Amino acid sequence: MDSRTRRAWIEVDLDALVRNAVALQRRSSKPILPMVKADAYGLGVLAVCGALDSLGPWGYGVATVTEGLELRTAGIARPIVVFSPILSEEFADVRRHKLTPTLGTGASIKEWAAGGGGKWHLAIETGMHRAGIEWWRIAEILGAVSASPPEGAFTHLHSADTNGDSADCHCNCVYSG
Repeated sequence: MDSRTRRAWIEVDLDALVRNAVALQRRSSKPILPMVKADAYGLGVLAVCGALDSLGPWGYGVATVTEGLELRTAGIARPIVVFSPILSEEFADVRRHKLTPTLGTGASIKEWAAGGGGKWHLAIETGMHRAGIEWWRIAEILGAVSASPPEGAFTHLHSADTNGDSADCHCNCVYSG
């Protein structure tokens, strides 16, 4: 171990994490979809998922197909939504491992549907400039969305600390069902 970091450590209080998740779920009156990307933000993805699973979350959110495969390999059967744009060459792995892609272009929606379809979520760009169809261009993909409706939709809202037209939240997911 590097002597400069020998005295550094992190203590993860999974009970506190669960209490916070319970409060959020109670407040929303809906099952949650915890984002567990990047090894649950360095907290340990399997420990975090294990602690949260007793709450009956709707599913889990990850950034990449590889992260989704890690959860499937660990035996997690709940829905796993991959929030980074899925490349068409990843579609087969996404389907094989029962992951849910997020799509944000008419072309990707049509390609997903043409390859057999399946559940997917619509990524809407509202200011973070990360992924998805710009909100003002939604009309351009209505045909693709109508032909293959998404299971849910989400956006990354921006500017939580300002009095503007939107507020920040990591993932404001809206699910139907």
